[in-house]
Amino acid sequence: MEFGRISNIEHIDFTLPEDHVGTLKVLGRVKANKCSAYVGCPIWSEAGFIGKIYPKKTKPKDVAKYYSQQFNSIELNISHYKSLDRDTIEHWIDITSSDFKFCPKVNQIVSHTPLIKQNAYYMREIMATNQHFKQKLGMSFLQLPPHYDSTKINDLLDFCDDVALSKCAIELRHESWFKNEAVLKHICNYFYKNNLTLLITDTAGRRDVLHQRLTTKTAFIRFVANDLHPTDYKRMNEWITRLKHWIDNGLEEIYFFVHTPTHELMPELVIYFVTEFNKRTGLNVKVPKIFSPFIEDQKLF
Repeated sequence: MEFGRISNIEHIDFTLPEDHVGTLKVLGRVKANKCSAYVGCPIWSEAGFIGKIYPKKTKPKDVAKYYSQQFNSIELNISHYKSLDRDTIEHWIDITSSDFKFCPKVNQIVSHTPLIKQNAYYMREIMATNQHFKQKLGMSFLQLPPHYDSTKINDLLDFCDDVALSKCAIELRHESWFKNEAVLKHICNYFYKNNLTLLITDTAGRRDVLHQRLTTKTAFIRFVANDLHPTDYKRMNEWITRLKHWIDNGLEEIYFFVHTPTHELMPELVIYFVTEFNKRTGLNVKVPKIFSPFIEDQKLF
């Protein structure tokens, strides 16, 4: 992810902001009977995964199968650039683990235009297609581009009304959304009433998007690391503390996706996060396993 990436992070204060006052109100302040957590990467076709977390002779048609044996979810970015079809989705459903979740990113034909209300028809088509994921559909997400500013709030809300959008995460990027408290309050109230999740992005160069405002009992977080820099681990520890606090106060679902410039380092970061997360929360999220370089034909299990 290029958004918010900067070359020198030494001066960045990575401390998580305090929660917005409305977050615990949304959660209800009572621990839910169950919280489900899904952690993964934004890609599965990475050459550096082969021989590391996939068998050495993995073929392209098998990457989804092996990915799902290591992670329990994927931030499915391919759907942003390419329209999915039923046959492809059903193939993925057949070869992935039974507990696996897909989080498809809304296609850019909808999201990356000056106004999106005009694209409601395409969004309804995408929503219908996503139903083919069946029980493996996690939470889809709509990423609005950096040029889409808060003056377009009526366009966004009209779009959401037109398609009856629900159970979706929305990522706001333009600075104006976070500078105007009245606008942000309005959008958060709308999301709360319509079961829409305000996505949280944690990236070095844009600390304003780290808003810490939950609008549903789902937390959808895109975490942008810096290639195993010591701050990556400190930041993940802080996130685990915060997520534990949210779980104790009613959080029901977590999606946490790890990005880093060198893609083949993603498994190390996920392993650290999930291992510590499981220790602190008592949950049992799948922990990826890195193959031993000394075992030629090691199987996943």
